Amino acid sequence: MSSSVFANLGHVLRSRDPSVEQRRAQRDLVDMVSHATARGRTQSIRIINISALGLMCRTDGELLTGERVTVWLPVLKDYPSVVRWAEDGRAGLEFMEPVNPRLYDAMMALIPPRRTAW
Repeated sequence: MSSSVFANLGHVLRSRDPSVEQRRAQRDLVDMVSHATARGRTQSIRIINISALGLMCRTDGELLTGERVTVWLPVLKDYPSVVRWAEDGRAGLEFMEPVNPRLYDAMMALIPPRRTAW
């Protein structure tokens, strides 16, 4: 096959995940174990990506769409968030307040970047 067939497949990737085009902030890919507290119970989470507006994590615990939680983050400590979606052991959390850019940079200096693909 000619290389021109594969020259521009960006549109295919975008069409498979339309939410990518709707994101309000650039995500940073990370790999950090932390914890979230919901309904008075603390559960382990692994943060997969993060932005100044929220994060995506994996968890074996139960996070319910719409519930308020706190998530522990370096510099910010227990940061108030809302679960926007939860599915198949993953959850998307939106921070109640966007993280100040200066604090976000300080936090990111302490979070390890992701080294493996999921």
